[in-house]
Amino acid sequence: MKSTFILFFGITVLLSSCTTSPKENEQQAFESDLSEVTLFMTTLTNLDSGNIVKARKVAEIPVFVDLVSLPYFAEKGHPTVEQKQEMVSLARQVLDYMSQHRDEWNPELPTIQAALRGIRKILTEPDDVHKLQELSDYFDKKSQASKP
Repeated sequence: MKSTFILFFGITVLLSSCTTSPKENEQQAFESDLSEVTLFMTTLTNLDSGNIVKARKVAEIPVFVDLVSLPYFAEKGHPTVEQKQEMVSLARQVLDYMSQHRDEWNPELPTIQAALRGIRKILTEPDDVHKLQELSDYFDKKSQASKP
């Protein structure tokens, strides 16, 4: 369990550093590709060894972390209407996934908090906001229950 947390933390730091430091496009692309290949290789290795739970946890990291940067890049970039719709659809998928597997996560993990922040910025429809609030409330109760 400790090694899984260290892996999550390391990859989270690596991924976040790739998006926050201003560098030349080629350097950013290199760092992004290197992180992505490392992450997916870890996922594949875990799948091959039959460790589906660990593979899923590793694969969740970029999904959750990248949800934070999507709204920022959408605001600063020039996404098409279709790309904006894809972003909203993806955020809904992640929210549904998180709701379905809500018992499996520690809501205090930075990746979970990042996902919730990103979803909150992307989804604005009342049904989506309600569903997100239900998940956030569940995580709040779970956090309170785990504190002494």
